[in-house]
Amino acid sequence: MEYSIYIYLILSILCLLIGFLGGFLGIALGAVRLPIIIILGIEPIIAASTNLLAVIFGSFAGLIPAIKQNRVPLRSSFIISIPSMIAAFLGGYFALQIPELVLLIIMIFCLVLSGLVMTFYQLSESEDKNSKISSYKEIIVGILISYFGGTVGLALGVLRVPAFVYFLKMNIKTAGGINLLLSILVGISAYLGHSFSGGIDYYLVVVIVFPTIIGMYFGSRFVTIANDNQLRKILGFTLLVLALVLLVREI
Repeated sequence: MEYSIYIYLILSILCLLIGFLGGFLGIALGAVRLPIIIILGIEPIIAASTNLLAVIFGSFAGLIPAIKQNRVPLRSSFIISIPSMIAAFLGGYFALQIPELVLLIIMIFCLVLSGLVMTFYQLSESEDKNSKISSYKEIIVGILISYFGGTVGLALGVLRVPAFVYFLKMNIKTAGGINLLLSILVGISAYLGHSFSGGIDYYLVVVIVFPTIIGMYFGSRFVTIANDNQLRKILGFTLLVLALVLLVREI
C-alpha cells in the first residue's frame, strides 16, 4: 500500500530525530517511533514489522560507537539474549492472530509502563559490579519483555535498560550498550516471526529505517555529552503522551 509523499517525508524527519535521541540513550526507541507511525495512518501490523527493521538496523548503527567505547560486554549480552530471542520470535509469529484492538491495548500498556519507568525510576550512575545471573528472575523478565515486544513490534529497551541497572547493577552507559546488541538479536527474532505473517511494506522500510540508522549512529557517537536524567524524563513524558493519544484515537 502506498501513502502520501508528505507522510513519507514526515516519517523520515521524525525517525531521524528519534534515532538521534535513541543513540544517546542506548535504546532504539521503537516505543516512540511505533505509535507515531500508527498515528500517521499506517496499519498496526505493517507498522510493527517496519519498526522492528528500524530497531535492528538502527541498533546496529548505534552499537558500532558503543563497542569502540567499550560499553558492550559480550558474555553478559549473549547469556541474556538466547531466551529473549526465542520469546521475541514467538511474539512476532503469533502477532497476526491477535485482534487489532487487543494489539493496540497491549501497545498502550507497554507505552504507559515504559513511560512510568523512564520518568520516575531513578537509575544509578554507579560503576558496574561483576554480578552473575544467579536466579531465573532476570531471564523471566527478559522473556516477558521480549515476547510482548515481539508481538507489538518493540524491542522494549526502555524497560530492559532499567532492569539491567536494577538487577545486574550495571551503570547506565554499559546497560545501554548491551541493550543495543540485544535489540538487534531480539529484533531479528521478532521480525522473522512477523515476516511469516506477511506484514512488510518496502516503501516504508526505506523512509523509516535509513533515517533511523543515521540518527542512531550520530546519537551514539555523542553519548558522552548527554544529560541522561533529563533525557530519560523527556522520553518518559513523551511515551505517556503518545499512549494517551493512541487511547483517545481508538475511543
